[in-house]
Amino acid sequence: MYIGHYAAAAVLVTLVPASPVTPIAIGVAWPDLVWPVLVLMGRERVTVGRSDPLQRSIRFDSYPFSHSLVLGNLFTLVPAAIVALLYDSILLGLLFWVAAISHWILDLVVHMHDLPILGFGGNDRKLGFGLWQYPKTAFATEYIFFAIVVLLTAQPTAYVGVLGGGLFLHFLNANSFFGFSRHNPFSTPTRLALITFVGYIGAIAWFTLAWQ
Repeated sequence: MYIGHYAAAAVLVTLVPASPVTPIAIGVAWPDLVWPVLVLMGRERVTVGRSDPLQRSIRFDSYPFSHSLVLGNLFTLVPAAIVALLYDSILLGLLFWVAAISHWILDLVVHMHDLPILGFGGNDRKLGFGLWQYPKTAFATEYIFFAIVVLLTAQPTAYVGVLGGGLFLHFLNANSFFGFSRHNPFSTPTRLALITFVGYIGAIAWFTLAWQ
């Protein structure tokens, strides 16, 4: 899931309208900001199906630090504490942490039974409802979910920027759902990690600017 994570950001900034947008925009993306760094460091592993561009062909072999429900979100308390100190707001630190937790919950809908619960132990259970198995349905469902939440939470003056920008970013990821190319253009872990990181930096900037 990509743009769908910003539905959670929309809810959180609406619930606490006085809070700055940027930390929450970073929070919902946090696991996918940490993940590329850990992949590049060799601490987490992913296998990319080179002959298949679809998202379902990517196998997340190991990502306990960035994408486990327990260990990953315990580590996220560190940046949450930093946010609380920087903004002098325990509430904002808590919102950052909740935003990061929402990432795992939403990923659960689309991932292919690979999200670890604990993040440690040899018999850790993994979950995932596997919506990516139905790529066209997953593509439509993610944006519809995002759009409905935005229409319920955003000010009408922000509709064009949030919905339009979100649609643009969503279509940038369309090859992963429709397979326009014969091969995966991000055919190595390094390439996938880098494009993921860049994609989320762009999403953070878009949401922060568009929500104002």
